[in-house]
Amino acid sequence: MIKIIYFDFGAVLVNYEKAFTKICADFNLDFHDFWKFYDKFDYDLSCGKITSNEFWQKCIENYHLQSPENFELSRWWVVDYEIIKPINDLIYSLENKIDIGIISNICDGPWQAALKYGKVPDIKYKKIYLSYQEKMAKPDKDIYEKVQKESGVLPNEILFVDDRAENLIVPEKLGWQTVLFDMHKAEDGVARIKEILL
Repeated sequence: MIKIIYFDFGAVLVNYEKAFTKICADFNLDFHDFWKFYDKFDYDLSCGKITSNEFWQKCIENYHLQSPENFELSRWWVVDYEIIKPINDLIYSLENKIDIGIISNICDGPWQAALKYGKVPDIKYKKIYLSYQEKMAKPDKDIYEKVQKESGVLPNEILFVDDRAENLIVPEKLGWQTVLFDMHKAEDGVARIKEILL
């Protein structure tokens, strides 16, 4: 019997494929080139080695940008996030019926902005594990072992939903139940989760 479900954030709760669209438009940057530049810093951002503001400074230097005073990068980072409705509806339907948590590789600014601008389901979570705070990221086994230790339940009583197969290997070895989620087939993923919960 599942007692707690942990969800990934990106590509599970929100579709972030269009992230940076507004930033690129406002600063006349090539969307695909900007993503390539971001990817160079993705791991360091996720593990909290650099902040989102420090990343923006690197953008300013690399692209020779004139950034407006008090420019709020994080807001424009998440403005193009699209809520994945089927999974969000499921989470709201499960509130107060089962413990729910989040395990996400994400950096500081976007997470705070996602909360502020309503991109995260507004429920009471058992625990939220964010890579930038934990200083480690999926698929590092240490983060899953920490979650397991703090969960207070048996391994087979945990369900983890993530969009990347490599992030499910360690949880499965630990004995967790898992769902590989495809945001473009969200209804199928929700149906699979419901099957496991029955």
